[in-house]
Amino acid sequence: MKKIVFCLISVAMTGYTSCNKEKMESDPISVPYETSEMPGTSITDMAIDNNNMFYFVTEETDKEAEWDPLSSNIPFRYYLSRKADETGNFEVLDDRYPGGKLCFDKNNHLWIYNYKAIYKFDGKSYNKILELCDNDYNKYIEFIAVDNDNNIWAGGVQTGLYKIDDHLNVTHYHVNNSKLPTNNVNVIHIDKNNDIWIVLYNQILKISNDQWVVYDNITSQAIWCLVTDKNGHLWIGTGWDNENQSLMRFDGTQWETVNPRNDKNELVKGTVRHLQSDGHKIYVVSVQVKDMTFNSNELLTFDGVKWDKIYKIPEDNGINDLIVDDYRQAVWVRTLNKGIFKIPF
Repeated sequence: MKKIVFCLISVAMTGYTSCNKEKMESDPISVPYETSEMPGTSITDMAIDNNNMFYFVTEETDKEAEWDPLSSNIPFRYYLSRKADETGNFEVLDDRYPGGKLCFDKNNHLWIYNYKAIYKFDGKSYNKILELCDNDYNKYIEFIAVDNDNNIWAGGVQTGLYKIDDHLNVTHYHVNNSKLPTNNVNVIHIDKNNDIWIVLYNQILKISNDQWVVYDNITSQAIWCLVTDKNGHLWIGTGWDNENQSLMRFDGTQWETVNPRNDKNELVKGTVRHLQSDGHKIYVVSVQVKDMTFNSNELLTFDGVKWDKIYKIPEDNGINDLIVDDYRQAVWVRTLNKGIFKIPF
């Protein structure tokens, strides 16, 4: 087995030490996870359950599978692990995990989804709740979320919108039976008022108390992410075609363009690909591209008045996810291949 080290770096400290999956050199500014045995060579997902336990999905090339080394289709083996706290040991729950991202409902049941199916995990087996037809090559599930009533919402490319209630009844909304103007539903955010916000490429659908409202003509850019701030205002991350139009805010009446800035009040151009809120400030990941490929990213915060930049996250490595941890008063930043970083609120 190979060891994976996850770096926990407080942004209040100075300096930076990169992660090495075999060994972390002693450094007073870094607080690494203990180098407990953990399968796999890279982490593909992370979640925190209602009991504040960490869950991880890791992967590695499946050495037991028969495959052509010259083939581009490399078989992977996935593992599902958990960790009670930052200093505890890893527990491998499944060393033949079928793969997929993690989500916990209000009753702390684990839900798993991949591009084609949604499962509910009972601790021993994966119960398939929803599956797309294998022949529908252009349909992919891209998100899953839980509302305050413990309904599961899911959707993606050409799937329409699915709602799974607490009794596992499935309702499928699409252009022929609902107000959906398209079957492409790309991103979801559920706010503290239980309003459901869904991206329809460059449109926004709001579902509030069974009332559906579609906001269109918002932007000519693609919309990549959503979050609501402490005032209940909706923020959307946009961009790609125009680096000067990457962030917008909606106060319930008016949409306005906001220019992300760093701690020097300098304009930060790029595409906003991730947004989160800790209840006090929002976190903004701005991605810069060069020759149509990833070049760098910056992590910014905004408290409603002042912009700041977090320097301890490696800018040359993509940020895959931001996870808010209210229990530990921190945001966890999962990078592509340089570990996981902890940012105190």
